[in-house]
This record gives sequence, C-alpha cells and structure tokens, in this order.
Amino acid sequence: MAVGASLLSLAFLVAPALAAAPTPRAPRPASPSPAASSPATLEASPTLPAARTTPGPTIIFLIDNSASLPPLDPEEKRVEALEKMFTFLKGRPYRLILFGGRRELFVDDAIKYRNNGQWTDFYFAFDKARELVAADYPPGADLRLVLITDAILDPSPADWADMNVPQGVDLKAHVVEKTLGLIKEMNIPLYVILVGEPPTVSTKGNPERAPGLILDMVQAANGTKAAPFAQSMAGFFSDNGVLLKKFVFRVEPQEGLKKIAPIVTRISTPARPGVEAQFFSALILPLALFLALLLGILVRQFPGPGDVEVLELSLNTPVHVAADRLHKVQDGWSNTGLSLVGDTKEASATFTYQATNLDLTGVGIDTTGLDTTIAWLLPLPLDELRKAIDDINTKGTKDEKIFVLNLDYVAKNLDPKEAERILTSAGPGRRAISAADFLNAKVHLLSDETLRKALLDARAQFIGYGKGGERKELKAGTAIRIGPYGFLVQDVAKGGRRDVRLVLHYDRIPSLLGLKTWLPDRFQQIFRFRRSSQRVVS
Repeated sequence: MAVGASLLSLAFLVAPALAAAPTPRAPRPASPSPAASSPATLEASPTLPAARTTPGPTIIFLIDNSASLPPLDPEEKRVEALEKMFTFLKGRPYRLILFGGRRELFVDDAIKYRNNGQWTDFYFAFDKARELVAADYPPGADLRLVLITDAILDPSPADWADMNVPQGVDLKAHVVEKTLGLIKEMNIPLYVILVGEPPTVSTKGNPERAPGLILDMVQAANGTKAAPFAQSMAGFFSDNGVLLKKFVFRVEPQEGLKKIAPIVTRISTPARPGVEAQFFSALILPLALFLALLLGILVRQFPGPGDVEVLELSLNTPVHVAADRLHKVQDGWSNTGLSLVGDTKEASATFTYQATNLDLTGVGIDTTGLDTTIAWLLPLPLDELRKAIDDINTKGTKDEKIFVLNLDYVAKNLDPKEAERILTSAGPGRRAISAADFLNAKVHLLSDETLRKALLDARAQFIGYGKGGERKELKAGTAIRIGPYGFLVQDVAKGGRRDVRLVLHYDRIPSLLGLKTWLPDRFQQIFRFRRSSQRVVS
C-alpha cells in the first residue's frame, strides 16, 4: 500500500501542470488508452491548462506504474508529495503518461497512478509518447522525455502476440531491440530518473550505476552527448549546459523528494552555456596552461626560433666553427649552438672574409705608344684616379681638360656589364683590350657604386664539411647548414670588434620530438619565458 500511495502522490503532482505546452492544435481530452475510462474516472481526471505560465521546454513524463517500483518518498503523504513535486516545475508545461503493459497505458490521467501494473514494457510507453507528440505538437517543438522507473523490464507475452515476434527469439531481447529503434527514431532528448536500490554494476563511466538497457536508451535518444565520458564529466556540475548534459539520475529509497527536486529543476530548465564555461575554466584552461608551460620548458634552451648567432670575422683570416660542443658563453656554459675551434679537423664549417684580388692597374695590357695622359692615369688606384681627374679639371691644360671631359662622357655611358667584362678579364683576354677601353671601364667605377661594391668589396665565404658539404658566398638570405642546424644569413656588414659582422638566424633546430620544428615560432617565443637571444660565437 505504501508503494501505491507514494506513486499515486507523484501522479497528482504531475497532473495539475499538464500541457501548458506551445501547441497550435487543440489538446485532446484526458483518457486512458487503450481501454475506455468510466464517466467517474474522467470527471476525476485533471483538465489541461490553457497556456503555459513559464517559458521553457515541454516535459513529457513517462512514469512506471508497475507494482515493482519502490515508494517515491518514504516520509511524505500522497497529496503533500504531489504538491511539492508540482513546485519543482515552476509553472513549466508538461504531460503525463502512466505505463505498465500494453493495456496499462493512461495519458494525462493522474487518478490511474495506483502502482498496480502487472507488467513493465518500455516500448508501448514510448510508442504512446510518439503518438501524443504527433497529435499535439508541431515539428521542431522543444520537448523532453523524462522516464521514471526502476529499470526492470517485464513484458507480457500476450501483449506481443500480434507484433510479429520472430519464432524462437527471446522476447525481452526483441523488446529491447524494438524499444531502442523507436527511441532513436523519435529523436527527442531522454532523461531517466532511476528509483530504488542500485544494481551491482561498475561505476566506471556510469556514476549512477544504471543498467545497460538504460544506458543504451539514453544513447539512442541523445547520441554522443550520452557517451560514458560525457556523462562522467556532466556529473561534476549541478546544471545542464548546451553540450554537457546529464541524462541519468538515481534516487535511492531513503532520499525521496529532496533528491528529486533538483533533478526535475535541472531537466526542465533551458540549457545554458555556463556549464561549458565552468568545464573550460576548471579543467580545459588549466590543462591547456599546464601543457603550454611544459612545452615552453621543453623548448626553452638555446637555440630556438628567433635566436641568432653572431660571428665576427677579420679580413683574410679563416674562422673554424663546430656545432654542439661545450663552450663558454656570456652567462655560463653551453653545449648547444656554435662554438669556435682551432682547426679544420674539429670544425663543421669554415668562414672567411676575403678581400678581392681584382687587378685595376692594367697589368697585362699593351702600353706601347700610349698617350702620356692615359699612361699616367691607367695604373692609379681609384681614389688617386678620382683626385687626378679633379686636378686636371681645375689646373690642367686646355687639351687635358678636353681629354678628361671626353673620358668622363664615354665612361658614364659605358654599359655596366661591358665595364665588368673588361675589368675582370685576365690572361689573353686582357691583352686583347686596349688601354683606352680599360681606362674608360675603370673611370666608370667612380660613378657606379653598385658595380664598384660588387667587384671590390671583400666577401664572406662559407665552406661546410661532412655529408652535404658545400662552398658558398654569403649574402643576406643565403641558406647554409652547420652540423644539425640550418641557418639563414640575416646580415653581412662591417662593424663589431673586427672587420665584418656575420649574423646567422636559426632556421632549422633539432629537438625532443621535433617540438622546435612543428610548434609555432610565436608560441615558443611566448611560453619559453625568455626573449629571442643573440649570442656571439666564442
């Protein structure tokens, strides 16, 4: 009797708030199904509210009306329990389906909540819910199914006699298969409140110790949102989010309405993204920061993206370097990057800043019978040649001034490629060049700074040893390889403590798991907690 009274009390609570749902169709009168109710029963049944009082989803309760369901609350009387249950919904619309077997279904009829059903068949309960939704609600209506049960499936063989059950198939297994298919087809979110002592099942990924059938049902209705991991995570929070929702709840016999109150409130409240925000701030953000800090530590050591090595070179003096040798640096010792070594046997590469050996004195040119002015100007260095031409323009004779004027005109109009060919010629090629043409090309250099730098400036040379060794002239943007490292030449410029300063930018850096290669450079520069470093090779 206590069982019947408690469940009846739940039915009375559910009934008063029925069908404040958004529906363009007129609601059907409350009636049991499939059997017709007596006139007295219909009069005792509550009528449907005309309109909802609080916005939100419509809750369709499917309440187990079988005799096996334990009391809903061990302390409350029937009416008091229903009144309290009613307040949990806070005026939100709902409907009621009481179910047992196929012939023990009642829709919006709380008087029939007597806890005296002989069977428990979930298929016919969900079939009735599908029929109700199709009749009373438009497509896309915001609906939620709430199943309150002890999860003990007990179908009646007589109820399935005309349902084309394959011969020899276990009835319960067939009912389970049909029920899961129906739930998936309905595509309506399903929540389950389990009442009674929990079975002995693993709690891993199943904190409410729900039977396998219940887990399959919520996954059929809710998809991946009801996966075990998602349910475990949702169990940490007291509300439903947009993505993280808890679909299975358990109420043990001694907990009663105190436990049901927050459950019903949680199910009926519109989803909010606050849960995801809590999940992000409590778990994802700390884990992401921890991972970023860990990766930052792993890539912190020099060299890394943005780091450069500065190599200072003296004119015509080779400098030998090796990779990843223990050497002293400004703030201590290091066994990574480049360091100076004594000879080529220990070196991974050699750098040399070489002056040009281009001859501009006219050696090899036939000077027989030269004009005295040409013979005077031809062997002069460029600086002295410029001064001599200026002196002629200010102090020379009329003929000398005319000669210099013509010389300057021809030199300035000489094609730079032709001038370069004449000046760089050697051996037999130079002997075929006239002294006047060589002087014209030489004077051309005085006004062509680009060609003058290209022909006369000292050049940085690189020689790499070992597999893939190569010889290159170094300019800004040149790629070279030294040991395991790849470099880009960032700058070759005069300055520093010696004649030229060579700046090498790390382009390829070996590291643990290749972290310094595939992690974005900007990420490494932020989370390694050191600025881009510049080291002078020592």
